[in-house]
Amino acid sequence: MKGSVQGPADSADPPAQNRLADPVPEPDTAAVQPSPLRGREFRRVIAAEFISSVGTQMTTLALPWFVLMTSGSPARMGLVFVVQILPVPLLGMPAGLLVARWGARRITIVGDIADAVLMAAVPALYLAGMLPFWLLLVFVALIGCVASGYLSAQRMLLTDTIGTDEGAVTAGNALFETATSSARLVGPAIAGFLIAWFGALDVLWFDAATFALSAALLTGLPRREVDPEPLSAHKMAEGALHLFRDRVLRTMALAALGYGTLMPVVLLALPVLARARYDSDPHVAGWLLAAWGGGTAIGTVVVARLARRIPPTRFAACGGVGAAVVLWLLPWHQPAVLAGLTVAASCMFLPAVTAPAVALLMLRPPEHLRPHVVPVFGAAVFVASPIAYAVAGILFEHLSLTTVLSAVAAGATLCALVLLNLARHPE
Repeated sequence: MKGSVQGPADSADPPAQNRLADPVPEPDTAAVQPSPLRGREFRRVIAAEFISSVGTQMTTLALPWFVLMTSGSPARMGLVFVVQILPVPLLGMPAGLLVARWGARRITIVGDIADAVLMAAVPALYLAGMLPFWLLLVFVALIGCVASGYLSAQRMLLTDTIGTDEGAVTAGNALFETATSSARLVGPAIAGFLIAWFGALDVLWFDAATFALSAALLTGLPRREVDPEPLSAHKMAEGALHLFRDRVLRTMALAALGYGTLMPVVLLALPVLARARYDSDPHVAGWLLAAWGGGTAIGTVVVARLARRIPPTRFAACGGVGAAVVLWLLPWHQPAVLAGLTVAASCMFLPAVTAPAVALLMLRPPEHLRPHVVPVFGAAVFVASPIAYAVAGILFEHLSLTTVLSAVAAGATLCALVLLNLARHPE
């Protein structure tokens, strides 16, 4: 037999029975092991994220619309927005303590069930004539409190499902963002259709159903043993300090936060762009917004395919440079089609920055600190985004479109240079 060892004095083939008894090399199981991204558990997580995000986006439209239609007060509608968002940055870090103590699976399931109950209670109490505005604000604040823990647990649930391979977690985060960005497109459209046919009150029942369905999907995940940790503020501070002391984490987080602050300015610029350069054409405004969503979706798919081949810091540097180069084209006058392609290209590069950044935030800290590091970054993003929108509105009133977009491109270039330096000297 080819590959069998013969003695020096005997060149004859060994007997057949001995040949059959020769040891056969075992196959490399690691090489044929299926990717966790194709497993049933990961698919459940992605499906649950998409469904619950659709519900969240429906709520974002239906709940303020319900308040506006029942009270006739835009001020009350605005207050609902503030009360719902405010708990997320305020409670994001304490929520990490709950995730560390009880585990991501339990927190997400309990969060979905709580959202379903709270959302269903609003139309139920309204129909019973027992929903004064102050009580509605209480329910909305509770929904925001649930979101503060849920957002932290979602990311940790990915590592529980996928494992700790950097490439797999980066790809998983990209697919996770695909589900979220798709829900941002689908959710408001569904809510608008349902509001037109059934009214905002009945849409809240649909919202509650999406959270219940998400909880049902997550209950199919296997339980993971968690060593309970005492609820201690020391852990929160330790997680925040670790993020700022670790050079790789600090750089990646600041760059991702930088892009997360700059891109809302670009998003707000799109209708201004359509008005100022394209004769207030609503079709152009729609094309630019569609290009934004399409570019993001394409980018997340590309990142999911390439994440296991490229180290996270190098991947983020490539994405940062690509986004910065493309953003320098946006301040210049160009046909509407090219403007849309420019917007799509800039958004296509961004997942290559955010997905590796989140993956490193989830994997690089010691395991006992991971639930306390991610909420710090999440809280910063939640604070930065609304501030960016507010500042952008003021800038567009007092400065030219070209000036503001050039400043955005300059900021993106600075972020790209920081990421390039990190890729050259990762440690």
